[in-house]
Amino acid sequence: MDLAARNDLSSYEVLGHLVRLQARAALGDFGGADRHADAADRLAERHERPLVGVFTTWYRALRLAASGEASFEEAESAYRDAAAHMEGCGMPGLEDGLLPLALLCLRVRHRLPAQTGPADWGPYLPWARPLVLLARERPGEAAAALRDVPDPPRDLLFEALWCLTAQAAIAVGDRAAMRRAHDELVPAAGELAGAQSGLLTLGPVSRHLDDLAAALAE
Repeated sequence: MDLAARNDLSSYEVLGHLVRLQARAALGDFGGADRHADAADRLAERHERPLVGVFTTWYRALRLAASGEASFEEAESAYRDAAAHMEGCGMPGLEDGLLPLALLCLRVRHRLPAQTGPADWGPYLPWARPLVLLARERPGEAAAALRDVPDPPRDLLFEALWCLTAQAAIAVGDRAAMRRAHDELVPAAGELAGAQSGLLTLGPVSRHLDDLAAALAE
């Protein structure tokens, strides 16, 4: 960021702030993340880069959802507003399936069943399907779907997707899947699941590890 600022490389300076936003959000340092979001927004206004607001709006929805100060309904509304802000932005790779995933993560964080209405899950369908089937009271199908769930790609949603797998595994009693999820999540025990994306979160990874440990001890 310093190098970019000294050389008037505004695109790289914005990118640096967004990366730092993600890193601070992952650790639950929302004060630090806020500073980078505000700096990115100022640069975006100065250099006419409206797409930056897509990312900072999603971050602020994530922050609200993670704060514990907002109701479920307020957090859900913030995610829906962020998704509306993204419409027509020309980033289908980001938009595809993101809102349903964010709402599912919010529901899991609040220990609510998955949404069961029609939804375009995009690339996240394999990880959502077991939880949706459980919400529809079809545990046998959910268990079968869980056995087909692939390991998540090692990207910014890696821990979030493993947490969804973990909660489905606990619900259907799949001990092998529970152990795999536990092993994959341990390195991120001090982080907020999914928050490194700057888009969504399922809350502390440690909570999901505790759930797994309790289920495996039964």
